[in-house]
Amino acid sequence: MTQRTYHVLSSALAISLALAACAPAVAPTAAPVAQPTQAQPTQAPATVAPTAAPTATAEPTADPKADWPEKFIVGMFGGDDAEKVLRDNEPLRVLLEANLGIPVEIQTGTSYSAVIEAMRAGRVDAMEVGPFSYTLAVQEADAEALVVGVNTSKDPAVYIPGAPTHYLSMVITKKGSGIRTYEDLKGVDFAFVDPASTSGHLAPKTLLIKNGLNPDADMKAIFAGSHPTAVLAVWEGKVAAGATYEGNLYNLAKEGQIDFCGFPDGEQAKLRTQAEIDEVYDACPDGSIVVIAISDPIPNTPFAVRQSLPQSFKDAVRDTLLTIKDDADLVAQLKFWYEDPHEALGLENLDAYYNYLRDIAKLLNLDLKAMK
Repeated sequence: MTQRTYHVLSSALAISLALAACAPAVAPTAAPVAQPTQAQPTQAPATVAPTAAPTATAEPTADPKADWPEKFIVGMFGGDDAEKVLRDNEPLRVLLEANLGIPVEIQTGTSYSAVIEAMRAGRVDAMEVGPFSYTLAVQEADAEALVVGVNTSKDPAVYIPGAPTHYLSMVITKKGSGIRTYEDLKGVDFAFVDPASTSGHLAPKTLLIKNGLNPDADMKAIFAGSHPTAVLAVWEGKVAAGATYEGNLYNLAKEGQIDFCGFPDGEQAKLRTQAEIDEVYDACPDGSIVVIAISDPIPNTPFAVRQSLPQSFKDAVRDTLLTIKDDADLVAQLKFWYEDPHEALGLENLDAYYNYLRDIAKLLNLDLKAMK
């Protein structure tokens, strides 16, 4: 090729390239079609990666409360004044609501049975009923005890470390009646409180049976209707002996309604030996109410929930209730706190604490469903 020919060809190529660069109709239309077709495979991984990253981190950020109830409803026995029950427990409701982070509502029932039925039907998530009623709720409403309530009569109310989570029933007489032993109770008039009362009937009746008496045959039993009335029947000489819970005796003495020979240390729910009982009896003057026998410990009322609730939720409720004793203002308002004594007592779980009541039910052949 000659130099001239080379220059001609070079000039022609340069002109062609210049014309192509100046052609607006062809180049822009071709570029968008050609570039995406070749770039698509290289862009696909970039599109997948952002969607894959959230999947890898989703599990650690899952809400641990996702399976919790939207509202926590607690059932309580309303007694003679349901509005007072709600007022007295308002600080408890507020505490639970603040700690759990969900609405908390307290509802009252006209009887223990009504509260148990509400739990069985799923209308309440938790309950506080009597200890005997709790054992029925376990079999009828899938109840599970979380903690045990501890009341105090101190004014102002203060937390007492190591305070008992049980109470006691006392068999009493009036000093000078000639009654001192179980054998002495045969043939006498005896005042129980109410057929369904644990400390005023079921526990002391069990105590008498275990010590060789048949209250239905060996004694002339009556039901006084209330704990104060049962004690006053003994005090006024209407019956020779009776039964009540320990705190009732101290309350009536404090109010000046009876003279009572209590234990020198003044402690309640403390287990006593027969020697201690005899010592107080001997020192008691004639005419005063005196104790001749004491029942086995009766577990206090538990705070129970539906067993089917999420474990994390049950743990949160339990932990919240156990904090009450650490708040002096809250204890002063509520006049109670909660404990879990099962480990200290060497029990497998808290429910086992109530086996004593189940033994009573078997011994007395009780129909728990008939108890109100």
